[in-house]
Amino acid sequence: MNTPHDLHPAVRDARLTDRLDELRTALAAVQAPGPLEAGLVDEFRVLAARRRRAGRPRLWWMPPLAMVATVAVVGWMVRNPALQPAAPPAPGPAAGEAAADDAGPFLALKSLERIALEPQATVVTTEFPRALLAQWGLPVAPERAAEPVRAEMLYSAEGEPLALRLLN
Repeated sequence: MNTPHDLHPAVRDARLTDRLDELRTALAAVQAPGPLEAGLVDEFRVLAARRRRAGRPRLWWMPPLAMVATVAVVGWMVRNPALQPAAPPAPGPAAGEAAADDAGPFLALKSLERIALEPQATVVTTEFPRALLAQWGLPVAPERAAEPVRAEMLYSAEGEPLALRLLN
């Protein structure tokens, strides 16, 4: 016996069209009883009239305003992080040299659990083209794409890169 999956798509479409035509014809002959339809229409009109009289709720504008305020505050917080009190300058390298502590945080390339379990991580200073940052989804000015970027890479004992810190 042929199942619907065994049939050619054109035959299957023709059968489906025939069945839908039969269903359309059968439904056209069916109608709701007059009193039932009239009762439903009356109920609908009563509900619609109540809604028109009720209008908007008193404080309908509060949820949209709260959403806009939340988005504005979060956007402001992302663009302007909280200022932290300035720490006294620590004795360190000369003015022309960059201190490793001032370079900023490492960006994890592997999971934090994987990095934390590494017994002998090594930090290596390196340079690479700025265009590579764009491949990682970071913003890069096209006129500076050819310039090198200094960075520190955190490597595992096996030589697997774990994290990256940009120095300039």
